[in-house]
Amino acid sequence: MLIKITVNTILLCVFLLCKVALAQTIDEIVIVEPALVEPLIIAEPIEHIDQLAGEAPAEQQSKYWLDSSHDYIGGSADGLVSWVDSFFAVPRYQYESASSSLRLRTQSEWEEGEGNSFKVKLRGKIRLPRAKKRISLVFTDDEGDDDTQNVFIKDANNESKTNVGLSVNVRDGKRFRVDYGVRLSSSFKIKVNTRFRYQVHIGEYYVNRFTNTVYFNDGEGFGTTASYELDRVIDKSRFIRWSNKGKFAEDIDGVDWSSQLRLSERLNEKSAISKFIWASGDTRPDYLTTSYGLGLTYRRSFLRSWLFYELEPRYIWRRDTRQDNREGVALFTIRFEALIDKSKKRKKW
Repeated sequence: MLIKITVNTILLCVFLLCKVALAQTIDEIVIVEPALVEPLIIAEPIEHIDQLAGEAPAEQQSKYWLDSSHDYIGGSADGLVSWVDSFFAVPRYQYESASSSLRLRTQSEWEEGEGNSFKVKLRGKIRLPRAKKRISLVFTDDEGDDDTQNVFIKDANNESKTNVGLSVNVRDGKRFRVDYGVRLSSSFKIKVNTRFRYQVHIGEYYVNRFTNTVYFNDGEGFGTTASYELDRVIDKSRFIRWSNKGKFAEDIDGVDWSSQLRLSERLNEKSAISKFIWASGDTRPDYLTTSYGLGLTYRRSFLRSWLFYELEPRYIWRRDTRQDNREGVALFTIRFEALIDKSKKRKKW
């Protein structure tokens, strides 16, 4: 009788141990929902399986590396250009951005022979609610929305006033974008404009961008500005941009033109540098290159992700008329900027 009790006790203990072990195993099982399982995609047609099986491992690795490089370049070209344009607060990028943001900038500029000047600028846009994200309240300066990092316009040292207005996006496709706008300047003059932008990729490394704005300025009349930009991605952190701009209006003679070549480099998540050369001039009364020069812009965020500073040394050779002697002038600009962005975190690349 004692033997039977002992055997039963042993069997009961073994049963309990097995039950505990089975319960632990069930708890560790991860149940995968059928809807979340991605279908298996066969990259190669069935008839090529034998060929792939016969390839050497080195050849397979080479093909994989080439395909990966192709996909990376194609996907990173837009990412790099967008990151740099966003980081440097290029007006065109900010104007076309899908989010609301404002940038308050203070600028101190020293010019050889002229001394220091101080400016405060407010740029950005606020998308109005209940407007299907197509109507925005915009804040710009006199240079408008199409300029890139514009340092070569001959009247760049003049005081730039903030304009406020409304912008209506009527079309925003993959290549085309059309906007209507009305602005009111600080001198209570109205500007009405229509803006058209076309952008297309050529190959894996090139991005072409054409922008044209037709406007009417109260007190100045009709005018148009056209710009063309060509971006060429070099690697994962650098690209070259060739920018050209022309302006024709009733209040000027001929065409005011400018051309710039800029090499931009992403140093890390908090800093970037841009080196540039440029030339600008007009076609009437005499075709004249009024200024050309070179410089660089170093930009970095500090203390907070929404605070930035810029250091920009430049050297300009310029003259206003053909009779003037061309003189060289050194300039150094320091900027501090605060970003008020609707998005909680700036997009990383």
